[in-house]
Amino acid sequence: MTEAIGLRSQVRETFLSKLADFMANRGFVLVFGIILPVAVYVVFVGWPILFNIYLSFTKWNGLAPDVVFVGIDNYIRLINDPGFRQAFFNSLKWALLALSIHLGIGLTLSILLHSGRVDFPAFFRSLIFLPFTMSLVTVGLMFSLILSPGFGVLDALLRGVGLEGLIRTWLGDYDITIYVLIIIDAWAYLGIPLMMFHAGLSAINTELFDAARVDGASEWQLAWHVTLPSLKPVILIVTMLSVIQSLKTFDLVSVMTGGGPAGGTSVLGHYMYVISFRRNDFGYGATIGVVMLLFSAGFALTYLRGVARNALD
Repeated sequence: MTEAIGLRSQVRETFLSKLADFMANRGFVLVFGIILPVAVYVVFVGWPILFNIYLSFTKWNGLAPDVVFVGIDNYIRLINDPGFRQAFFNSLKWALLALSIHLGIGLTLSILLHSGRVDFPAFFRSLIFLPFTMSLVTVGLMFSLILSPGFGVLDALLRGVGLEGLIRTWLGDYDITIYVLIIIDAWAYLGIPLMMFHAGLSAINTELFDAARVDGASEWQLAWHVTLPSLKPVILIVTMLSVIQSLKTFDLVSVMTGGGPAGGTSVLGHYMYVISFRRNDFGYGATIGVVMLLFSAGFALTYLRGVARNALD
């Protein structure tokens, strides 16, 4: 029995040694560390991007065997398209307002729950994070029922407390519906900024606060001169993730309003879907996709410059 155990141990050690030698081989690293990842990226990311750029110079309904090359006609059409302009500015509005909520409320809640003045902070952090685990389709359907003018809980609650004057057609009012959707989207995503700010606050050296208090710093001065500068890398990351999340917006708009009323909640992702799959204009839809790509790439480059500058400070 002892000899068998010793033999198995020797075989395992020999196998692990051979495996380590094989993985250390330059050929293995070249194939599985460089060539294969690059090939996967080219096939599943690079080629679709290039094909989408090509389609933006064509007119194609997605079914016909012939693709008609039209040059920059789609881009000229884009400039003169009021629907695109509306969707573009709605996307900008969505990104900026959602970012404000994620940074403002996310940081405030993180500081509050990290201060030790709230009982069961881990429970509240988990409660705020919970909506992020839900599909946005589910969130959209849930809030469609809550905001329903016929039997919605929100309108019933407002009537119950005597605030009938605040009742609105939440998903049918051109002036407010997009803000309702932005708040819902920000609520669903708030758990990510909260957790990231919590991790950043936990990493701050407490001696910095002690030294500042010895120098007579107030709580406001501690927050402004110690907490915020220490959280600068986290703020940059939260900003990037929040803007990317906003640019990806599609599910919530599709489920709750379909871009209405009168295009008031139309955003780039949903507008591209409508043009491509409902109007069967894949060439023009691809043009909108290219604009979204350029917009995202421009933001990413600006963000990376900010990160690099922060790293050098």
